[in-house]
Amino acid sequence: MDLRNKFQAFVLMPGIIMLVAWMLYFIFTLGKTNYQGVIPVIAAPLIICWVCNPFFEINEYKEMFYEDADMPLKDKIMKYIPTLAGYAVTTIGIAVCALIMHHG
Repeated sequence: MDLRNKFQAFVLMPGIIMLVAWMLYFIFTLGKTNYQGVIPVIAAPLIICWVCNPFFEINEYKEMFYEDADMPLKDKIMKYIPTLAGYAVTTIGIAVCALIMHHG
C-alpha cells in the first residue's frame, strides 16, 4: 500500500465522512452545535475507517486499496459505487446519532 492509497483510506475517506456528517448536523441543529453532538461526528468516522474497515471488511478493503492500488480515483469511485453508498448511509447514521446526542 503506497502513500497515495494510505491517504485515500485513512485521511480522505474519514475526512469526507466527517465533513458531510458535520454539515448535516449543523443544518439540522440550525447552527446551534454543542460538544455532545460534535464528538460522534469526529470519533465515528475515525473508528470506522481506522479500525472497522481494515479488520471486518478485509476482502473489500484489500481489493480497493491493495489490488486496485494503481487505479485512478475516478475509476475507483465508479467501480465501488455500492461501497460508497454504504459509506453514505453510515454518514447519515452518524449525523442522526449526533442529533440524538445533541437533544438527549
